[in-house]
Amino acid sequence: MRRSLVLLALPSLLTAAHPSVRELSLKTPDGFTLKGTLTVPAGHGRHAAVILAHQFQSDRAGWAPLAEQLQKHGIATLALDLRGHGQSTDHNGASLTVGEDFKDSAKRVGFDQIPHDLELVAAWLRRQPGIDGRRLGLAGSSVGALSALLAAPKVHPIAVLALSPAGNAAFGGDTEARLKGAVNHARSAVFTFASEEDADAWQNSKALAGLPGVYAKGVAGKAHGFEFLASHGDTMTVFFAEYLRRRVPPKPKAEAAKLEAAAAPAAPEPAKKP
Repeated sequence: MRRSLVLLALPSLLTAAHPSVRELSLKTPDGFTLKGTLTVPAGHGRHAAVILAHQFQSDRAGWAPLAEQLQKHGIATLALDLRGHGQSTDHNGASLTVGEDFKDSAKRVGFDQIPHDLELVAAWLRRQPGIDGRRLGLAGSSVGALSALLAAPKVHPIAVLALSPAGNAAFGGDTEARLKGAVNHARSAVFTFASEEDADAWQNSKALAGLPGVYAKGVAGKAHGFEFLASHGDTMTVFFAEYLRRRVPPKPKAEAAKLEAAAAPAAPEPAKKP
């Protein structure tokens, strides 16, 4: 009889072990219907969560490698299709999508409104069952990274990951000053990645480097945005896991450097002499 009870309970236990997936559909004040996917890991209690904002001409699927790692650490993820991308192309009943040209797309679609979109998404996320609204993170790539940093004062994330923060042309000539002001005001822990030959991203990252709570990682070469996921995904996961596992104030950039060292593979031990 005891074994029968265990076998009867097994299907429900297996079901409970799967993450919960919910679809976001949210209309912005200017008429875009934003789409996204919230994945909440299995387990009781409320989970920390990270909102993922992709780069130009991409979509939410680009974050899959990092999202999977975060979920394994018990962190929920909300992968968003930015306005004009993926499934977020409905604008007051008509289709409005990005094109090949960044500046033209930014003007037509309204990239300067993406930080406000992230505020709306964060408010929606905080109302969802199983989410601890006190422990939110933001992750962005390229224009998504710049938008995440600009949104931080209103979203109040504990931690922000910015891969190649770029796209200043979408936000006006005072973008760098606004960026620094936003990061100072938000008081979040910030981790940026930028390549030295990626002009706009490198300049924005350097502008933030001396601010409290910011660790700006420079990388040789031309890698941009999602290209960092393959080689630095473990570091990004550790960054969020350390900051979001409990609600804590931002730590100085020296601590972020320690996180990166902790995520790096261990050096091989020297061979012993015979």
